[in-house]
Amino acid sequence: MLTSSELAGLPLFEDLTDDELAWVLANSYEQALAVGEVFMHEGDPADRFYVVLEGELQIARTLDGTRKVMGTTPRGIIGGEISLLNAVPSMVTVQAIAPSRILVMGVEAFRQMFAAAPTLGSKVLQIASQRMYGFASMRQQQEKLAALGQLSAGLAHELNNPASAARRAAVSLREMLPSLQARALRLGVDHHHLPLERLTRFQGLLIERQESLPPMSSLERSDYEDQLGDWLDDHGVAEAYALAAPLVAVGVTVAELAGLISGLEAATSTETLGWIAEAATVDGLLAELELSTRRVAELVAAVKAYSYMDQAPIQEVDLNRDLAHTLVVLRHRLKGITVVNEYSHDLPALMGRGGELNQVWTNLIVNAADALKGSGTIKIITRCEHNFAMVEVADDGPGIPPDVLPRIFEPFFTTKGVGTGTGLGLDISYRIITQHNGTIEVQSQPGATRFIVRLPVSASGASA
Repeated sequence: MLTSSELAGLPLFEDLTDDELAWVLANSYEQALAVGEVFMHEGDPADRFYVVLEGELQIARTLDGTRKVMGTTPRGIIGGEISLLNAVPSMVTVQAIAPSRILVMGVEAFRQMFAAAPTLGSKVLQIASQRMYGFASMRQQQEKLAALGQLSAGLAHELNNPASAARRAAVSLREMLPSLQARALRLGVDHHHLPLERLTRFQGLLIERQESLPPMSSLERSDYEDQLGDWLDDHGVAEAYALAAPLVAVGVTVAELAGLISGLEAATSTETLGWIAEAATVDGLLAELELSTRRVAELVAAVKAYSYMDQAPIQEVDLNRDLAHTLVVLRHRLKGITVVNEYSHDLPALMGRGGELNQVWTNLIVNAADALKGSGTIKIITRCEHNFAMVEVADDGPGIPPDVLPRIFEPFFTTKGVGTGTGLGLDISYRIITQHNGTIEVQSQPGATRFIVRLPVSASGASA
């Protein structure tokens, strides 16, 4: 049976008075655990505080869907206090990895401990504070790494589309250039009387007007291809319907074709129009290559700006620009969601840690996207309110339940399932905003949830 002297031999209890030791013994019980026996499951109600008397316990938690060992608790180590102090379910699974004895205290006794055994209560609070700070710091780094992983996956997905388009265009160019060269040679050798000036001038006209061509629907394009194919066929042009599609794509009109092949023999007309069609297709492929590589460069630039790479810790922050960059890197998370921007053009710049603030915008936008489940609207508003810059992220999702709303910024509090939410995203956002001497509030009802951030625009906006 546990005695006062055995209890006092543990560092946690060595400074307790005899009365305090007697109270602890009277208001706790001893429990033995065999190897592999689970003392507490993650997600269980927080109803026990414990101290390891002998043996060793393994502490595991589900993070991002994966069970991870957080460490072990040998003799003298406490557990369960953070869940009890924060009134949240157990955040960990506690399992014996050696034959163990533990001292267990229930909820009521734990609450009374701070008055009945203040020396012990003070130590427990100190340990809990250190653990919460350490865990929050560790989890903040883990969330940064997890966010980096998600952003990397999203960026890879976003880069894949333009990269694939550029590759397809390059392959098509390689296949088409020999045919284009062969047509050019035939035109020069077999049709030396062809008015080359007219041909090159016409090609230059097509290239020049590519960016100003109005878009056509699929039905309009199909009808025009049929009309142009019929006209070419009526004028004895071979491959009439094959040539029609690329010619329509570059906006060629019947009147232009009539002027181009006026006075030419049917064979020369076919070679001429074939060369024009293939040259126009090559130009379109080059334009696709340019667009694709420009898109890649834009994505890389957005990610570099989002992360504030190669910049000092405190920078001049342009909130409108940073929100736009955040939306770029989160595009893969916003599929099916309408994003409405209402940015104030007279929003002043502020001094702050741009990378950390982008973490806030990321958390708020991702939370809104999760609430919408792939369908709905996110509205992002910025404006100047005297000496403060205001950023609002709103969604028309189901809203936050009234009983949850007061606890939304509490550390470790989450409404998501075990392993899918840490309860630290909004807590970290709250810490970042308060470190910038700002405020963050939430207003919610079904169909309208608003997170409103206000940051001072003075040079002292970010605290050290």
